[in-house]
Amino acid sequence: PGNRIFYLAMAPEFFGTITSHLKSEGLTATNGWTRLVIEKPFGHDLQSAQKLNEEIRQSFSEEQIFRIDHYLGKEMVQNIEVIRFANAIFEPLWNNRFIANIQITSSETLGVEDRGRYYDHSGALRDMVQNHMLQ
Repeated sequence: PGNRIFYLAMAPEFFGTITSHLKSEGLTATNGWTRLVIEKPFGHDLQSAQKLNEEIRQSFSEEQIFRIDHYLGKEMVQNIEVIRFANAIFEPLWNNRFIANIQITSSETLGVEDRGRYYDHSGALRDMVQNHMLQ
């Protein structure tokens, strides 16, 4: 297999277990490049962030890890068709010969719903205000 991107958008306490399983199942071994994209929050304080880094670095090198805020990519996702056809680099590569599947889900119109435990643990301040509201 060629290049791989693993995108983790769940509670941070699962990052270490998931990355460990990705490695143990041989999914990180590839002839191409491998990227691990992790959505914030990345820990609750310096100590928990350092612990997460230690766990993740057992399976991925720092050069493979990208920590992001999903909202920062929202505009690009909304304009993905324009980016594909107007960019001379992407246009010949972004087609069915090179891309098997793309899945994008956004449910920002929902309330807390059944994610109360997540917000109790991570906090709405960390999830929304520190990044989305200040952008």
